Amino acid sequence: MTQYEFTNNIKLHAGALRSHALKFTNDIDDANDLLQDTLVKATRFASKLDQGTNIRAVFL
Repeated sequence: MTQYEFTNNIKLHAGALRSHALKFTNDIDDANDLLQDTLVKATRFASKLDQGTNIRAVFL
């Protein structure tokens, strides 16, 4: 997966990720922190994702 594809997938699913994080935390600030931590880790390991990986399934 290229960096461009990864970035586009993240942008596409960021809203759903934030919503999912909010269900866990019940606090918007905590949900945003959780989302940020998740995206930092995802970016760090993006090179390990195979072509065609379902990003939504990886995060949710």
